[in-house]
Amino acid sequence: MIKSILLCCFLICIHSTYAQDSILVTGSKISKSEAKDFLAHHNKVRRDVGIQPLIWSTKLSAYAQEWANHLANDNNCNMAHRKAPGQDGRTYGENIFWGSSASEFKPIDASEDWYSEIKLYKYRELTEKNWDATGHYTQMIWKNTKEIGVGISICRNGALIVVANYYPAGNYLYQFPY
Repeated sequence: MIKSILLCCFLICIHSTYAQDSILVTGSKISKSEAKDFLAHHNKVRRDVGIQPLIWSTKLSAYAQEWANHLANDNNCNMAHRKAPGQDGRTYGENIFWGSSASEFKPIDASEDWYSEIKLYKYRELTEKNWDATGHYTQMIWKNTKEIGVGISICRNGALIVVANYYPAGNYLYQFPY
C-alpha cells in the first residue's frame, strides 16, 4: 500500500514538472488557449534539449502586456526592447515579435519565429559574435529560466506585437544556455 502511494505521488510530481495543463488566468490580453499553445511550444523546445519546462506567470504576463501596449500605442508600433527589463534592470529576459497583420499572425507565430534561429545555433557559449543571430532561441532554452509571461497588442495599422518576458533572464555572455 505504501509503495502504491509513493508511486502515485512520484507520478504526480513528474507530471506536474513536465506540463502545466491549465492556465486559469493569463494576466494579459493573450487568450488562455493561445497561452497554453505558446507555453507548450516553448516547453517542447526545452524538452528537445533536455531541460525543465517553464511555468506560466501572470505577473510576467502583465509586465509583458504593459510593454506590448507601449510599443503599439506610444511607440508607433516600432520594435524596441526595454532598456532594463525587470525590477533591478536584469531580472527578466525579453523576446519581441512583430507581425504585419493580427489577422494573419497569431501569438504562436512569435514562438515559432524565435525557434527558427535554431538553424543558426551551434551548441557553444554565447559571445558577441553568436548572440545577435540566436538570442531569441537561446532565451527560450536558457536552463536557469523557470517562468514565462506573454503580452500581445494590436497596433493602429492592424499589426500584432508579442512580448515575452522570462524569469530569471538568460543570454549571459560567456555562458552556455544549457
